Amino acid sequence: MTWGQTAIWEVLRWLPPGDASLNLLAGCEVEPGRDLDDVLAAVRALVERHDALHTLFPRDDRDEGKPVQVVVRSGELEVAVHETGARSPANVAAYAGARLRDVPFDVGGELPLRVAVVTRQGVPVRVILAMSHLAVDGWSAKIVCDDLRTLLSAPAALGPPAEQPLVRAAYEASERARQRERRAFDYWAGAVRELPRVWLEDLRQGGEARQGWSEIRSRALSRAVHALAARAGVTPGMVLQATVALLLGLYKGEDDVALRLIVSTRFKPETRRFVGAFNQNALLRLRLRHESFSGFLSHAGRAALAAYSTCEYDPVRLEELVARVTAERGIGTDGYCFYNDIRFDAPAAPAGRHLSPPEYHALLDETELVEPSHDTDQKGATFFLYVHELSERAVLTLCADRRFLGPRGPADFLLDLEWLAVEALHTDAGPLRLAEALAGRANRHPG
Repeated sequence: MTWGQTAIWEVLRWLPPGDASLNLLAGCEVEPGRDLDDVLAAVRALVERHDALHTLFPRDDRDEGKPVQVVVRSGELEVAVHETGARSPANVAAYAGARLRDVPFDVGGELPLRVAVVTRQGVPVRVILAMSHLAVDGWSAKIVCDDLRTLLSAPAALGPPAEQPLVRAAYEASERARQRERRAFDYWAGAVRELPRVWLEDLRQGGEARQGWSEIRSRALSRAVHALAARAGVTPGMVLQATVALLLGLYKGEDDVALRLIVSTRFKPETRRFVGAFNQNALLRLRLRHESFSGFLSHAGRAALAAYSTCEYDPVRLEELVARVTAERGIGTDGYCFYNDIRFDAPAAPAGRHLSPPEYHALLDETELVEPSHDTDQKGATFFLYVHELSERAVLTLCADRRFLGPRGPADFLLDLEWLAVEALHTDAGPLRLAEALAGRANRHPG
């Protein structure tokens, strides 16, 4: 398997029996003028285009039951058809999608793709795809849907497919890839030897995890992040990522901060539209020091590039390396802070002019906080942040161990993040001055 497939397998194999939570669901509308035969032809062309969609993963008993990828060159794919009748297409699509997604894939004997078509009076209106995460990642799901839309509307406009997983596997076995992997191992080993233990330690060793969830929906946060990005000449996503790392450092009182970034690793032209499990972890390491916030963002950008350039490796070997280094320090590892930006579209800047401080304060009053209902502990991670939107509003979900955040819980962290971005925009205060301001804010607004 490829390194990306191995990374997903290491997660999937720990799920309880019957757990389908990592199955991916996607879909697209069908333009008027297309009949069911057109849709089926487009689905067939889609499957033929991407090897990942017609690959089995049988276990290899010679290699401790680890799966191997076997590309299936012929066969049939069953497509379910759901007529709306008196029901709305949206309700039928939700029902059909749940039927496809909520059953685990038999990755050794079943193609990693399930398809349904919603019809109204026999005319297709939507195609729904459920995919195994072992075959595709989130970026792949978007690429697959984009390709399906093109196949349904203008197939001649579709360019050649990207690199296929078997080609990627061959590259990863090459000496060139192994050199890249060794550089990654050197970077990670050096960081893990030096980082404060708070970014590495597994809190479950002190008892069962006490995870809390919160979600923020904030126009103020998005406006501030985009304004900071324009001022510093960096991307809004990088600003948000750096600000999260900064706030973690302020919470824990550490000036050497680490975040595990989940990265799509599509860095080269031949992998830009790669369909397959491709995500890996990058280790962002940021040092907080005396400087302006603009200066902080500049060096955060350089730190991010260092992290992205060292995120391609065999994940099993990487975790073994981390475990050895942390054992030397007497640390029980596996308690990381994760950052997962799951936006798959190009970010759109919020419309309108720059806002004054009073206008930002008015926006702060509109912020919504909700508590999602989840029963997962994110495999023991002490902190796991998801970025869903960063356009007209920011939508972020946080799962965090309450013992890690201390007296201020996940909702407090998200509100503090919003405050931090707005404060940095208006004052350009650096990390150390912001630490003092945050301490005063915590005293006024205890968690």
